Amino acid sequence: MQKNFYSLITAIAALCAVSCDAITGCPADEANSYAKAIELTRKSVDGERFKIYSVSFMEMSELSNDLGLVTVKMVNKDDQAFSQSYYLSGLEPTDLREVQSVFESPEYETTIGIDLGKLSPETIAAQIAQAKTMLPEGHTFKSVGCYEIEEEVPAGMEHYNRNKVMGRQTASFTIRFTEDGKETESSAGKTSIIYYEGKATVNPDGSLSIEDN
Repeated sequence: MQKNFYSLITAIAALCAVSCDAITGCPADEANSYAKAIELTRKSVDGERFKIYSVSFMEMSELSNDLGLVTVKMVNKDDQAFSQSYYLSGLEPTDLREVQSVFESPEYETTIGIDLGKLSPETIAAQIAQAKTMLPEGHTFKSVGCYEIEEEVPAGMEHYNRNKVMGRQTASFTIRFTEDGKETESSAGKTSIIYYEGKATVNPDGSLSIEDN
């Protein structure tokens, strides 16, 4: 379980930096939020031109539990891989960014692609709810940092293909929580939020495996 320190001033500044228009009001642990995010992604990605091999649903800022950003990685018919992000607040999407082929060099024909229509918001929310019950005693859930589905694709360097099962799709998510009564620490007028982060991987049978980062 990874222990993190997040400046309270930084947290306040982050909230101030994000305009009211950018705050989505979409809790990152609720099904309806993922339904909106999936629909946004479906409308944004041209399924005739691209296959998605990675999709990440992320909170806007640490511990906000505000689902506001979707980042996808996709490959076109010329075997070029790109990443792009979309905002639930309605902000303009980011420019396409080319993915480094050293680590990811997918081919369109052999990439299965993540079927957005088969993603279940209710199942995602249920998995997160289950993870909450697995928190250590005396700790409180704060947010879902990121929920992602990834398909294993070839890398440009063979070294990075070890132990890969090409085409396998895996879902995982990070959950952030604090220890009751020990949420902050202060010194010399400065205060930091202390939180922990764990990673949950969804097994083929639907059960969860929790990893300490």
